[in-house]
Amino acid sequence: MQLMIVAGEPSGDLHASHVVQALKAKCPEISFCGMGGDMMEDAGVSLDIHIRDSAVMGFAEAFAVLPKFLKKQALLKKRLRQQPPDALLLVDFAEFNMPLAKYAYAQGVPVVYYIPPKAWAWRGGRAKKLAKRTNAIASIFPFETEFYQNAGAPAEFVGHPLVDFAKTDLTPTQAREKLGLQSNTHVIGLMPGSRRSEVQRILPIILKAAANVTEVFPDVEWILPLAPSISEELIAECKDGINGMPTIKLLHDQTYAAMRAATLMLVTSGTATLEAACIGSPMIILYRTSRLNWRIINALTPLEHSGLPNLIAKKRIVPELLQDCLTSDTLTKLTLYLLRNPEKCDAQRDALNAVYQKLGESGAAERTAQLVLEQVASARNSAQ
Repeated sequence: MQLMIVAGEPSGDLHASHVVQALKAKCPEISFCGMGGDMMEDAGVSLDIHIRDSAVMGFAEAFAVLPKFLKKQALLKKRLRQQPPDALLLVDFAEFNMPLAKYAYAQGVPVVYYIPPKAWAWRGGRAKKLAKRTNAIASIFPFETEFYQNAGAPAEFVGHPLVDFAKTDLTPTQAREKLGLQSNTHVIGLMPGSRRSEVQRILPIILKAAANVTEVFPDVEWILPLAPSISEELIAECKDGINGMPTIKLLHDQTYAAMRAATLMLVTSGTATLEAACIGSPMIILYRTSRLNWRIINALTPLEHSGLPNLIAKKRIVPELLQDCLTSDTLTKLTLYLLRNPEKCDAQRDALNAVYQKLGESGAAERTAQLVLEQVASARNSAQ
């Protein structure tokens, strides 16, 4: 049995690697091909395409890399046509993967979509399209499952994959001790994103705010857990020209310990905000993109909230600073407000725990793997 798996970003690479491991545990003779990153490769996927240059942020950047994307799609379509796998598992990365779903489904290849497009948030018509292009949708939110089912799609709730690994047994005191931080002062964690472009836009603003906050709270300790795709050299570039900036401790492979240690996290909108919610870390959600991207987003996305915790809660439980509202001054003022009013952070923790409870039980990868195998078996039975 051979499966093709397609993931286009680091988070998808991570989640896909867990499904691969679950599939191998259930069916050791299975083989894998497709598109992904180092984690999928380490899990045993023979990559046709590596995703080193696939991650983009926003519509303008997507247009810039469109020729590369089309070339990669063509390569995968050729593989689907000439060596049809027993099933195609698509992981997130909607703009790239939806055309593949349509193509594979037309070729008679069973299609399972894990972490489907957030059609419940914007461009709801994609749900009806996937209803006609997939054999199964492995949904990660209960309300998302209902949304897709109402659109006629074969969606099943498998739980959110973060529940399995976005956790730590450390107490805040133990986390600080592990990271070499003081136990009697504020700790602020910085997560400026996993893409170079968003780090370049957002981190300098964060660093200027850090310099301002340090003038008021000189004992604050600052930590920055590095995303695997972000280098220390890029962080150093973003520091250039910023006066009065405090020492920032860079951390490798310590994201959840950092979240547990932090009094407050400054987090770029995306998966990291949900990771912080799982850990129960108070945060400010940040987002800034190009003006063109922002205009397109506003035209296509009639949303009251941007951050995943707020979308899931269906109300503003975490403050957001988006686009022009994100400046070093606004971030400084909001950070100081939360440090001076710890009861606001306590209220966030309670609200984030309620969000966490909506993410389902552990075992999302295993349930997704079982769904894939069921589709393979169903296709084989239909062919007999």
